[in-house]
Amino acid sequence: MPSTTPKRFRVIPQEQGMTLRNLLARRVRELDRESAGKLIRAGGVYVNKLRVRLPQVLVAPGERVTVHLDALAAEPLDPALLKFVHRDPDFVVLDKHAGVPVAATRETAVGCLSEALIHALATEGVSRPYVGVVHRLDRGASGLVLFTVRSVANKSLHKQFVEHSIRRGYRLRVQPNPGAGAPAAEIRCDAPLVKLREGGVEIAQPGASGAMSAVTHFRHVAEVPPLSGNGPSEHLLDAELETGRTHQIRAHAAHLGFPIVGDRRYGSASTDLHERLCLHAWTLEFAHPQTGAPLRFEAPLPDWAQVPAVYR
Repeated sequence: MPSTTPKRFRVIPQEQGMTLRNLLARRVRELDRESAGKLIRAGGVYVNKLRVRLPQVLVAPGERVTVHLDALAAEPLDPALLKFVHRDPDFVVLDKHAGVPVAATRETAVGCLSEALIHALATEGVSRPYVGVVHRLDRGASGLVLFTVRSVANKSLHKQFVEHSIRRGYRLRVQPNPGAGAPAAEIRCDAPLVKLREGGVEIAQPGASGAMSAVTHFRHVAEVPPLSGNGPSEHLLDAELETGRTHQIRAHAAHLGFPIVGDRRYGSASTDLHERLCLHAWTLEFAHPQTGAPLRFEAPLPDWAQVPAVYR
């Protein structure tokens, strides 16, 4: 469901010293004091560029307030639904459900994986739990996500990501564009990407300002029947990243003529019919942040990502 346009306004002199909750109840017709407080606690309100989650914060003239009413509809993620793949004193590996954001979105801080993990740790008796987001995974994708639960582990793990020594393997299901044919056994895509103002990325034109290097390795796994039950065959691919740009696998797959099934941003009219994005973070390999020991984790493949017995 697309987000509604945020509301923006500036605090006027007559409103100096008001609480943020009372200010919203005064200035936003959709809100009363109760709903304004709920919206603020959900992370849907910014003062200047800072997200504020305390309704009693006092405002000052000239401050710019941004309100995302979508946050009112956000539902917390039940910590009991977290799927732990591995737990360590320094970090946690979770298997993310499709449709769940890894961290707070622009509209709300409610319903994301990181906040649910904080609540889970607090429930276990951890005082002032810390959760660090090491890397992201598209909201529509599923699979492995790594978090630190001690700040001391951040430097080591972030360094591994910067140096590309952390290996991430993905399984995706694609439907070739008409005329594209079947994917080759192995494909290396190094098309640079550029961020778009409205979000997402696109393949950068030669010499484009802001172009970012991006390298994805694809390997053909199997040709499979379409999920919809009719139409042309689809294909399962495995992908490994050398770089970790926003939407990199999705943009590169579409650029090669093999958009991911269920991809409503980079896919085609035929590939976006499936109810979910067929992209799964399958494997994760990195060195332990304290001991340096090699670690490898796997997330079970969803049904759409498995090769039917008849095709093996």
